[in-house]
Amino acid sequence: MGTRTLTSTDVERLVEWEGLLAALERVHRELATGRAVQPAPVPLRDPSAEAADSPAVVPMLSFAPDLGLFAVKVLADAPRNRELGRPAQRSTVSLYAADTGECLAIVDGRALTRIRTAAATTMATRALARPDSRTLALLGSGALAMEHAAALGRAFELDEIRVWSRSADRAGSASDGLRALGIPAVAAASAADAVREADIVCTLTPSLSPILSAGMLAPGVHVNAVGSPPRRAYSELESSVFARAAVVAVDSRQVAWADSGNVRNAVTSGAVAEADIVEIGEVLEGLVPGRTSPEDTTIFNSVGIGLQDLAAADHILRRAAAAGAGTMVTIRE
Repeated sequence: MGTRTLTSTDVERLVEWEGLLAALERVHRELATGRAVQPAPVPLRDPSAEAADSPAVVPMLSFAPDLGLFAVKVLADAPRNRELGRPAQRSTVSLYAADTGECLAIVDGRALTRIRTAAATTMATRALARPDSRTLALLGSGALAMEHAAALGRAFELDEIRVWSRSADRAGSASDGLRALGIPAVAAASAADAVREADIVCTLTPSLSPILSAGMLAPGVHVNAVGSPPRRAYSELESSVFARAAVVAVDSRQVAWADSGNVRNAVTSGAVAEADIVEIGEVLEGLVPGRTSPEDTTIFNSVGIGLQDLAAADHILRRAAAAGAGTMVTIRE
């Protein structure tokens, strides 16, 4: 058989949006009903490195018995790389047949992570936001923000996308780039200006301290907090946002509690009870209610889980096999 290796260029060419969304929804439903396994990752760090931004290696494991697959994503998280103009995260996903242990694919994680993150956000936003949402605010202006603009623009009839960044130049460049693609985008002068009366808000920054408070938000807003890396010291939302929310959903309770500064801060401050946090798969499966009123504030908080990488890699592999894409290698004779 052999192992199919896929580059980020392969991933970008092969992804089919609705198919990817369906694949992600499936594994989240399976997780909610106990048919998939998603342990919390255990980061590996230099024991002598005490700084919050010291490098870490994060093995992300996942098992989907119904698909007959398990996956291992190795994420190298090095926040200090940003100061050197290098990627803060690098990753590789390997996909295996559960019955034989055969390595089916090795996929570069750069595009896969960016695309599956935006797809998971879109999946959650479809489930929790008002269907008539028209205004999107993006706090952040990097590649992940651009991917979210395109993804949510497919799912909702958006009249305006507002982009804010701590760098006005980057916000301007991002909004210019979106307009060039036919997406109605404007640069916002401040985070408060960006989110004012917005229907959907996405925080997409590696911020150590919160950039969004409840007082900045309109009634009925849906918030996607997806920028923070899997580090407890990082947080994009003030606990007041959680205190106001009718629904707080995460991709995995276990992973969120282990790795999300947003969730841990909200729970320890008393803004939300740990027992009241739901998994997005439970909402999709109808096990718990989602939005019940147009005035509800809803939150999807995610640091990403291995099952999302498994689903995305499986989706890409199936399309690559049909198209004859990628490079076949023999790992074991």
